[in-house]
Amino acid sequence: MERKVSFLQALKLFWKNYVNFKGRSRRSEYWYMTLWHMIFMIPALILLVIGIIMLISGISSYTGEVTTIGGILIVISLIYLVIYALATLIPCWALLVRRFHDTGRKMLVPVIYFGVLIVTNIIVTLINAMDPEYVNVSSIITLMLIYIIYMVLGIYCLVICCLDSERKSNKYGMSHKYGNHILSNANVYGDTFNPKEKEHLRQPKNKNKMN
Repeated sequence: MERKVSFLQALKLFWKNYVNFKGRSRRSEYWYMTLWHMIFMIPALILLVIGIIMLISGISSYTGEVTTIGGILIVISLIYLVIYALATLIPCWALLVRRFHDTGRKMLVPVIYFGVLIVTNIIVTLINAMDPEYVNVSSIITLMLIYIIYMVLGIYCLVICCLDSERKSNKYGMSHKYGNHILSNANVYGDTFNPKEKEHLRQPKNKNKMN
């Protein structure tokens, strides 16, 4: 029996499992949340584009008010994007780990990916500070290697997130999609269960055998 995760439920599960690095998460839960991220970031991206256009237009036409408004819009959009990125960093990582678990894989690659992001961001910041014009060949080679590592790990994680759930139970729990998952995951998905349905599921299937 298959039990789907709805669009709204994916958002609830995302925040409910903020620091949950255990268990499993289905494809629908992951990709619905990806769509939610796009919805939340679109207003900021629109403000950013408008701000850039107004800033360029104001500078080219020597209009101080337009330039100021454009700069304010850019700052507001960037602040929003940074706050949103920091607020969703841990739950996004946790969701990625649970998606790996759902396919029967360990959290090693997500941990490596997260560590690489931190270390390489520090390296890129140092390179930009010491060699902002990228005059040194070593800076260019280092950046190229970093972007190649990003691309390889990113593509691998993307492929894993597109894979179907492992049908059988594994050490991370029973499948949310296949098998007798309704009772085993009642704590995670309890907000969408009908109480009568729960009571019915707990009753024996054949009452005559009890007699």
